[in-house]
Amino acid sequence: MGKAFWRLWWATGISASGDGLVAVALPLLTVTLTRSPLVIAGVTAANRAGAAIAALPAGMLADRMNRHRMMVLCNLISGVALLGLVAAMTLGSADLAMVYLVAVVIAVCDVAYTLAVQGSVPDVLAAPEQLGPGNGRLVAIEGAGEQFLGPGVGGLLFSLAQRLPFFADAASFFISAVLVRTSLSQSNRRARHVAPPPVPANGAAPERAGRGRAPSGGRSGRRRGLHRSGLVADFRQGLTLFRQQRSLKLLAATVGVLAFSQNMVFALLVVYGKRTLGLSNTGYGVFLAAASLLGVIGAFSGGRLERRFGPGRLIVGGTLAATLSYVGLFFTRSAVLAVFVFGLQEVGVAVANVSSVTTRQRLIPRKLFGRVGSVHRLIVGAAAPLGAVLGGFIASLYDVPVAMLTAGILLATLMAYLGPALLKILADAPA
Repeated sequence: MGKAFWRLWWATGISASGDGLVAVALPLLTVTLTRSPLVIAGVTAANRAGAAIAALPAGMLADRMNRHRMMVLCNLISGVALLGLVAAMTLGSADLAMVYLVAVVIAVCDVAYTLAVQGSVPDVLAAPEQLGPGNGRLVAIEGAGEQFLGPGVGGLLFSLAQRLPFFADAASFFISAVLVRTSLSQSNRRARHVAPPPVPANGAAPERAGRGRAPSGGRSGRRRGLHRSGLVADFRQGLTLFRQQRSLKLLAATVGVLAFSQNMVFALLVVYGKRTLGLSNTGYGVFLAAASLLGVIGAFSGGRLERRFGPGRLIVGGTLAATLSYVGLFFTRSAVLAVFVFGLQEVGVAVANVSSVTTRQRLIPRKLFGRVGSVHRLIVGAAAPLGAVLGGFIASLYDVPVAMLTAGILLATLMAYLGPALLKILADAPA
């Protein structure tokens, strides 16, 4: 797949491993500051809300900026934010407000980084048929780092010293920034070896297809060009294309429903692990790592499964696996059994994610991917914090297992309506 892709792959894996450290450490830090399930779930809600708010501007910037440089900048900002939290913890001044702020900053940078990565993948691959396997490898390494390696180490580091996982995540962001920068250099070097287009016989400069530039005839032409290329125009262009394609709308609705239910569970998972399953800090990290190993396997197989069964079947099947997992957690009190029950949704979400990303890359023109993809991310991102808040509210009224059961029932009910339509429309999507 080329050196540029593998540098991007390594950058994603290292950054995701750091995220996995904080995915365990941030909730554990919150639990030391409060016992309210609603406040604990609020950290996840703030994280997802930050991602939702940033989705539209991040998508438009991803189409305007050099995507690799945007990824480098996101890594650097996240690293600095985490170092600030480490400094506050060292001085004994870290509080819930700072935890919420760091959660939002990381989310904003993450959504911008993700949109830039997804828009860059077709550029660093040698052939279109590598799109599914390439996305599968990226999702797999992201899952391996964020949900397997990171959580397994994060709980242990938090037990040794609460600052350690946050410092390690900051370091991972800086290393990832260096790798992305070298990936940019490799991609540019490869682009320089591509032969330029032939010059027409009349000596006129060849027209650059797909650029959409305004005529350069005087000041009024420049004004029109600036107006058409404004952020508002970019947003309207992305929204128009999104609204015109029913497949994109159904896909966003399906992933949004999955994100809503998933965050009802994820926002309370630390409470479930420590109070329902009786896990220690290290044990909670091992629980997440062991369950996510199944998701990593599913992501590695996602590209092959997508070619065999089609994107619609894989996405609907993934949501069904998540539904069974959430209902199963309601009845599970054994930590060993909970690993496999929770791991079921890890597999389902991983294969659904590979199919969702690959389908959008096929349906959306490359130069518009950021702004159209940002509309998708806005819908999914808006659903996620609402799910986290609802989960925390139900857990405050009843208990955490009841919130997880509710998530499963909601997901099953909504997918009974969306699933058949998604299967039908994606069956006709371009291969």
